[in-house]
Amino acid sequence: MIAWTVLSILALLPLCFAKPALRKSHTELFRCNLKYISMVQAQEAVKLGCNQMEVAPPASLFPASFSGSELFGLVGVGLFTWPVFPSKNVLRENYGLNRVVFDSSCRLVGLIHIKPTGPECCLHLMEIEDLKMTHELKVYDTRWDSLQLYGYRFDDELYLKNSVEEFVKFNFQSFRRNPSIKNALSMYPNLEQFTKFEIRTRPIELGPNGIQQAAVRFNRRLIINSNKEIIGICRKSDNVWKPFAELRILNDVYKLKVISARGPERGYEGLHGMNHNGIQVSTAMLRSHLLMACKVLMERNMGTNTNDEYSMLAKMESTSDRLIFTWPLRMPENFVHDGKFIKLVLDDKCSLLGLTS
Repeated sequence: MIAWTVLSILALLPLCFAKPALRKSHTELFRCNLKYISMVQAQEAVKLGCNQMEVAPPASLFPASFSGSELFGLVGVGLFTWPVFPSKNVLRENYGLNRVVFDSSCRLVGLIHIKPTGPECCLHLMEIEDLKMTHELKVYDTRWDSLQLYGYRFDDELYLKNSVEEFVKFNFQSFRRNPSIKNALSMYPNLEQFTKFEIRTRPIELGPNGIQQAAVRFNRRLIINSNKEIIGICRKSDNVWKPFAELRILNDVYKLKVISARGPERGYEGLHGMNHNGIQVSTAMLRSHLLMACKVLMERNMGTNTNDEYSMLAKMESTSDRLIFTWPLRMPENFVHDGKFIKLVLDDKCSLLGLTS
């Protein structure tokens, strides 16, 4: 018994003295309204939404079609949405207002936030804490310093670039020399280009109207030089000054490298939109559903898809020479179902035969 107790204590010792996990030096994320969503969360939502395209009942609100491909610079492309849930991506009724947008190949196109005026694109960002590594960092084949600066962040504190520039413009005379931040300066890259001029700082804080001068001694400082060039923002932690992380915008480079490079959707070139019981279904919407249905059908035939949770590639009927299948047509989020739904009818060669209810 004593031996087991000793062994248990020895096993727990590494946990007791283990160092806390280090934060990642850089993180890809999205800012939807005021919420931050990591790329990992977004990809998990796409994976779940793609799976539900096959198994969710036809009248389900999600997954849903998304007709606003122009928001991402795409024309005539059928896309789909799935909620990014507030916590873990499990099925629930609290859908929130943030959605991932993906194409027929289950590729993430971007994120949207639902507003009363309609959907708006979320900002696609990269956050980097270890600023020393920025000189060697490339994001989607683009150098870090070529990306547009969005702001400076630590946890829930965000100082936007434009607000910082405006603050410097109107409060430049209040900046003073501060030798105590010397250690923080050593963490900034390419410091030589800034230190040609005198380094100055100013205590700042976030107020109800944005950035303001700190009324009392505060552990946040904005660093500039006498040429009014902004170096960054630092914070005091354990009596040591450390830089805020930088946020840079990825929307354009992601669009160029990933979305625009995806190529056109191949197949069904002669396809035209259809009207079913007064509901107009666009060509793009039909094509995107057909491409996804045929991918699943092909995987079934090859034995690589064994998803039997609730197969929507259900056999409808058969003839002497071919099998007939159906696939649910996912309507837009704001579509009023009234208990009705539409299915694509296709054969085992992935030819569209029509629509049915």
